[in-house]
Formats: sequence, structure tokens, C-alpha cells
Amino acid sequence: MTTSKLVVPFSEIGAGDLPRVGGKGANLGILSSAGLPVPGGFCLTTTAYRRFIASSSEYPRLVAELEAIDADDVDAVRRIGGELREHLRSLDMPPAIHSALVAAWREEGEHLAYAVRSSATAEDLPDASFAGQQDTYLNVVGEASLASQVQACWASLYTDRAILYRRKNGIPHDETALSVVVQRMVQPAKAGILFTADPVTGHRQRTVIDAGFGLGEALVSGLVNADLYRVERRTGELLECRIGDKHLAIVSLPGGGTEERLLSPEERSARVLDDGEVATLVDLGEQVERLYGGAPQDIEWCITAEGEAFVLQARPITTLYPLMEPPPEDGSLQLGFSIGHAQMMIDPMKPMGIATIRQVLPVGRRMDEPGECPWMRTAGGRLYLDISELLRVAPIRRVLLTLLPSVDALAAKAIATIVRRPEFACGPRVGFARVGRFFRFMAGNLTAWLSFRDPEGVVDDLSRQIDERLAGVRARIRGGETLADRLRICVIELGTTLHKVIHIMPAVGAGVIAGRLLRKLCPGYEAEIGALSRGLHGNVTTAMDLEVGDLADIARLHPAIRSALLAGVYELDRLRELAGGDAFIAALERFLGLYGMRGPGEFDITRPRWDEAPASLLSMIAGNLGHEEPGAHRDHHRRLQAESGRAAERLGQLSWGPKRALIRRLVALHRTLPAAREHPKFFLVQVMGLVRAELLSAGAQLLAEGRIDRADDVFFLDHHELIAAVEDPSVELRATVEARTEEHRRNHDRTPPRVMTSTGEIPQVSHSADVPAGALAGSGVSGGVVEGIVRVVTDPVGHVLEKGEILVAPFTDPGWTPLFINAAGVVIEVGGMMTHGSVIAREYGIPAVVSVPHATTLLRTGQRIRVNGDEGWAMVLDDEGESGSAATSTHSDSPED
Repeated sequence: MTTSKLVVPFSEIGAGDLPRVGGKGANLGILSSAGLPVPGGFCLTTTAYRRFIASSSEYPRLVAELEAIDADDVDAVRRIGGELREHLRSLDMPPAIHSALVAAWREEGEHLAYAVRSSATAEDLPDASFAGQQDTYLNVVGEASLASQVQACWASLYTDRAILYRRKNGIPHDETALSVVVQRMVQPAKAGILFTADPVTGHRQRTVIDAGFGLGEALVSGLVNADLYRVERRTGELLECRIGDKHLAIVSLPGGGTEERLLSPEERSARVLDDGEVATLVDLGEQVERLYGGAPQDIEWCITAEGEAFVLQARPITTLYPLMEPPPEDGSLQLGFSIGHAQMMIDPMKPMGIATIRQVLPVGRRMDEPGECPWMRTAGGRLYLDISELLRVAPIRRVLLTLLPSVDALAAKAIATIVRRPEFACGPRVGFARVGRFFRFMAGNLTAWLSFRDPEGVVDDLSRQIDERLAGVRARIRGGETLADRLRICVIELGTTLHKVIHIMPAVGAGVIAGRLLRKLCPGYEAEIGALSRGLHGNVTTAMDLEVGDLADIARLHPAIRSALLAGVYELDRLRELAGGDAFIAALERFLGLYGMRGPGEFDITRPRWDEAPASLLSMIAGNLGHEEPGAHRDHHRRLQAESGRAAERLGQLSWGPKRALIRRLVALHRTLPAAREHPKFFLVQVMGLVRAELLSAGAQLLAEGRIDRADDVFFLDHHELIAAVEDPSVELRATVEARTEEHRRNHDRTPPRVMTSTGEIPQVSHSADVPAGALAGSGVSGGVVEGIVRVVTDPVGHVLEKGEILVAPFTDPGWTPLFINAAGVVIEVGGMMTHGSVIAREYGIPAVVSVPHATTLLRTGQRIRVNGDEGWAMVLDDEGESGSAATSTHSDSPED
């Protein structure tokens, strides 16, 4: 076949031809050149498309109208898109294009039938498949029909779904061009789709095949329930064969076109593929995947009545979550637990944030020696802790499976499903020498706290120790002679940070265990035991929240400041100019001197802190101004402390003799030690604040040297890369920063799993179905039942929570805590009994349900819902609720009930 700017045969298409033949056309060329069984054909190029639309004087106006409309204006999309399609179909095809099309068709075989498919330049790409956005026409016969359907394909670039898809993905309409694939039509007996990785679980070693009779269009269009075959690729074992109810097939007509044919009862329930055909397709899928460097593929296939299998097209599966890196060297099955879910911060992290946590977490290495955590993995810009070696040791596994539900109930379920599998046991396990020292330390100190150590004043002592150790870190960093020296010291300090506060862990653990023991010793007194953890003295996060309330009280004293904050004025310079501004800013600066290193997402060192970007803090202060009297937050805290005291007195009167003494000791432990839970995190965040200042100093230097565009571009490097760049002016940075910025942007669109394996599998688990019909199930972590109006908050910056609203959030950390002051209840997508939001909710005495998947999309601001913290569910009561409606509640863990 003669190649021209307008037409090119599959045999002459390669990977570099995507701009002229689109994603589908390029893939067919690659598959054909590799010798895979692909029906022959040719592509009408994007040059032909551009010449076609250039023949229209109306096209520029219509596309400009399309670009101008709001992305959410579906009615306008339908109207203008329909006008565009009708206009493009009505045009005469330019003679040169028509001649080239007809010549290629005749050379391929004018007596044959063809499939005419669109192939857009933004389609079937490695990062976005855009599948199904344009139209396909099957069994096209004859010159006139071919030309008509080619033109219909061009017009389908402006289907409603294609327009909306491009707008969603930020692709300008006039930057997308369309090639048309003209491919010999195979008349199949059976056809379908093959995935070389499980599209539901992500398992990279599972092939999944959907199959039906006749043309694959019935399956692709969702007209039939196809057979499903799931195969373990390593062994060839057929794991699942589910026969679908295939009530019809789409078949070709002799003169062109297709029709639906009803199947007989026997055909409807017959198995489409036998074992040999399944094996053939699995092998074919593996060949295609290898051709694309191991990237999982979505393949359309067919098999003729003679048993010949063909690949009709292939595209990457773009919906899979990336695999953990680095992969296991020995090929064993790894199991990764999301650090982000445990820390209530599931946004993607930049390389510096990832490198910092690798240094901070001492798991798998000695805590007193700096170095990277050997069990840390990354996937999609998130961190996963590979706990496989621990889980393969039975005693450690029992401990972890007991503790993990307190962190994330769904993650614990997912992990339990994996560890039971025989293949998981075949892998390395941690030697006791690596963990024995830590377990001896924890066991000895837990025993000491539960037995005889006096908890009185211990939290204040721990606070003083943290201050002293932070002063030491600050002095050592400042002692570095050069910037590179200071950066190296920062890496060392990060690596030993948790060792400096490790002694706090068994104290907090003893307080938690004391609460569990009390529930066993004092059945029927759950309300009193729950009240013990309210109003804890010395909790650094609660202390911070109280000071936020104090700032609101200061703003109340100055009407101009109060009005400005309620109006959303968060610029410090503007506030300072107002009456009372100096007093308010002075109080704010005192607060920032204590807590300025905190902020939303503070676990990630690359996220701005309050002392750099105080808008989220000021919006939380504004949230306190519209309803409470001065000092109400302090009064509330005192009430919680009084409730705790009364509960302690009641429990202390139970039983007699040694049991009474034991109960009183456990009460004392549970009322004091859990307050230190936030101390290690607070110390870490303060150390991060010191390190962040040095990183930004390096960024300022590199910016002054003209080597980066923004000081915070250094967060797209790791520590070692930054030190090398500071010391060597020849190190090129811009290309690295640009590539990693784009990858970080893509990671934002990915939803991270709680648990995943090294094969990419994301275990499918759910909460118990024992909840009311229509309710969203989760984990109840703070007792009580409340009804109120939903406020969905995905980012605390600029959000104000009105008194009595239900906070619905993807996650929370200490930077979110001031929002809890106004919340009547809390629903969070991630978390467990001991994660941040749960602890704060219990301390504030508000019902809370966590680990509610997709809560921020299933619930909407303005809905009225009921939150049941006792049973662990939330339910919509009224879709038409108005923000600000009063909340009603009952608290099952209140000692007054």
C-alpha cells in the first residue's frame, strides 16, 4: 500500500507515529509489526482530519463556543456538541482525502468488510486510555458506506462524553486530532475483553477474561452479562469460571451492518470458552504485555468458528494503582500497610516528604542509629510499610492483628485475608535478634507502668524532657559550619528523633491497656470508663485547641477584627491595620511561637506550616466567633474534666479489697498516661520545623543562583540530592523538578489503598453489614448518637464549621483539630480507635464514626444525617437540610446518662 500524509498501513506504523495515527492506530501498528495476530488495515491520518476541518468556515466558531462554556454546563455541551457533530457530518469530504481513502481501501480489498474505529491523539495513552469516547462502526461494506462512516468517526470527536472527558482532563478541544482506523472485519464466533491484570483487585498475576458469543460489541456496550474467567498466570489455574446469562449476540449482516440475535436457552447458559481457548488467550495477553514492557493491558479479542484467535486492539489499563517500589528481590509476596492511613494524611507526598519519613521511622533498624527504614515502600507518592517479615512470625502476628483494628479496622481485615494464604508464608521472616530488644523494652516498661510506677505528674515531666531534647537538636543543627553541614546534621537528627521519645510509647500503651482492663473488671460501667479519657490534662493538641479559643476571645474584644475574620480577611498586614489589630497580632504571634510549626498535613515536611501560611488557622478562629460566649471553650474543657473526676470517683467505689485497689490504679493510669499520646508526634513536628527551615534556606540559595524557579522546588529532591546540589553548582535540577512535579500531579488523582501486596492486589474488604438499610458503615470510635447538618471539608484552609454541624472529612490530623470545637459529630474516611480524630472526638465527647470509605463523596454539605458512634454508622435523613440547623444528640458514654 502506498503511504502518504493522508493514509498509512498498519505495517508502517510505529510507536513514534502517535501524533499522526492516534493511540489506537499506533498500538495496532506496534502489534502488527511484532507479528501478533492482528487483522490488517490502514489509518487515515490526523493530517486528513485537520484538512477536513480546515474546509469548514463554521468549525472555529463552534469550537470557540465549546471552550467558553462552563465545564459543568451539560446542557450547553449537548447543544453545541450536537451542532458540531451535525455540521461535520454534513460537510463534503475534500477530494484528495476521498481519493486517498478509496485507493487504500481498494488495495486492502474492496470486497471485504471493515471495522471503522476512531483513534484520537489523546486516546489509549499510558496514563489515560480515554476508552469509548469516540464511535466505532462495524461490518462496513462498500465505498459510500466507508466514506460516510469515516466522516461519522471524525464527528464523534465531539460526542458529549468525549467533550466532558477532555474538559475533566484539561485537554483543549482544538489540540486533539482524530485518526480513523480502517481494519479488516473478522467474523467471530466469540469475542470479548481480556485484562492482563485484575482490574478490580489490581493483582498483576491474574488474567481476567470477559467473553460472549458473536461480535464483542454486545459485551462492550453492556447489553449482555458475559462469562467471566479468572486465571492465575503463574500456574495457569482457572480460579473462577462464572457463566453469564447471554440472552443475545450481535452478528454481522451479509450486506453490511449488524443486528441483534436472541440466543436459545441452551446458548444463554453455555460456557463460551473451553479450557484450551482460555489458555490461548492468556498466552496471547502475556505476549502483548511483554511487548509493552510489562505494562498491564486491556485487550479486545475474538475467535473465529475455525478456532483462530485475533487481537483487535490493545490499550494500557490506566486505572491500576502503581506497584510498590522497590519490588521484593526474592520474589516473595510482600504486604504493605499505608502509613498515610495510619497518620490520617492520605494525600501524595513529594520526594523530600517521602525521604524524611524514611529517615524518621526506625522500623527494621536500630532506633539509635540514623538510616533509612529498610521496610519502607513507595507507591503512587504514598508510603507503605512492608510488615511481611513481622507477620510471618506467629507471636508477632497475633500482637499486630490485635492492635491494628485500633488503627484501621478495614486495613486489619485486609491484612488478615492475606496472611492466611499459603503463598504468604513462603518468604523471609524477621529474626528475633532484630526485634527482641524493642519487645523487651516495651514489655518491661509496660509491666512497670501497670505495676508500680506513679503516673502523677508524669505528663508534665515528659513535656519538660521534650523541650530539653528539642533545644539539643536546635543547637546541633546551628552548630554546622556550612549549609551542607547543617543539612547533613538534619538527616542525622531525623534518623534518631523517635529514639529520643521512645520511652513515651510504653507509658501511653499502659494507659490504653488500663482502659481495656477496666472494661473487663467493671462490666456495665462503659459510660464511666469512656468519660475518663475526656478533658485530659497535658494533651498538647488539646492545649493548642484551647489557645485557639483564647485567640477567638481576643478577637471578640475588638469588633473590627471580629468582623474582618468573619468576612474571610486572613492577611496579617490587613488585620494589623484595624482597630485592635496590634493586640490580636501580638497574641497570634505568641501562639505561633508555640505552635507555628503545626498545620494541616504536618506529617509531610513539604506542607506549609501555620507560621508560613496562617490562613487555615485564622479560618478556624473565625469559626469560633459566631456563636460562643467568651471563655466557653475553657468552660467546656472544665466540664469534661469534672465529668472525668466524677467517673473516677464512681469507679473507685466499686468492689473492695485488692480489686478496689487495682481498679483505682487502673483509673489513675487511664486518666493520665493517654494524654501523652500526642507528645512523640509533637516532638517530631517540632524537629521537622527546624529541618524545614534549613531546607528552605537551601531553596533560597538555589533560587538566588538561578537553578530553580521557586524555593520550595527543593521538596522535589531528597536530602542527598539537595546536599549534592548545594555543594556542586553543576548539578542540573530543573529537569528533575519538572518531571517530579508532573508525577506528583498525577498522583493526586489516585486513590491510595489501605493495604496492597507486591503483586498489586488490593484486598476487597468491607465493614459488617449489620447496620440499618441505607446507612454508611464504619467503625464507631466515640459513643453517642447525633443528628445534624453535614459540612464536607476536604481541606481545612478557609473552611468554617458552624456550631452543631457534622464534620465529614477524608482524614484529620492536629492541624484540623480546631474544627472539632464546633462539630456535633464526626465522620471520617480513614482511621481507627487510636488515630488522631478518634482520640480528639472522645476527648471532646462528640459521636464519631471513622473508616467510612468515600464518605466525602457519598455525603454532601447541607444534608441532615444521623451519626451513631455506638454502632458505627451514618445515615442520611434529609437531602434538603439547611446549614446551621440545630443538632440533637445523646451520648452513650456520658456518665450523666
